Amino acid sequence: MSVDNAALYIEAALRVEVEKRGNTFDDSDELQGHIAKIARLFTEPTTKFGILLCGGVGNGKSSMMYALQNLIRGLVIPLNGNTTFDTWGMRVESAKFIYNQVKVDSQEYRQIQNTNMLGIDDLGEEETTLINYGNRVTPVIDLISYRYCRMLFTMVTTNLTPAQIRATYGDRIADRFNEMMLILPYKNPSFRTPQPNACLNQ
Repeated sequence: MSVDNAALYIEAALRVEVEKRGNTFDDSDELQGHIAKIARLFTEPTTKFGILLCGGVGNGKSSMMYALQNLIRGLVIPLNGNTTFDTWGMRVESAKFIYNQVKVDSQEYRQIQNTNMLGIDDLGEEETTLINYGNRVTPVIDLISYRYCRMLFTMVTTNLTPAQIRATYGDRIADRFNEMMLILPYKNPSFRTPQPNACLNQ
């Protein structure tokens, strides 16, 4: 697929994702730039094997992740040339869910670690460490390190700034993000449509 066609597919998938949530698709030069960079990542040779979307709340990061998940599923791309059973897909889970699986279901945690394409939503909402059977573990950090070493595609959304990511997860993870991921900052304000008389309206 050409870069231009991939960009058209991504924009169409994003429009659907935004509108099905009752919001209005708000186009911008920033968004078109992000779409073009993501399209190139998926269609041209690159050393990157991940995407980091960072910025404030409500500006479309998670929508982009779910749009890409739906688009990849819809394109039915054969995995390893097997057109009968296996196709590419991106599993999406929240950082909190991944964190909890170490205690709740260690087998599920290992499956998440090894999935071909993984989306981690809301990085930074989870605790960084927990005590499991007396051992101090860092579930999300360990998962990211594992996937980095095996060059498995990983997409992350976060409300943290790059400086906050480094402060929270350390220099090692921050440097690995810089190496493995296309980093796209979201600077536009929230596009979520306020509802009349909603208690959280300002």
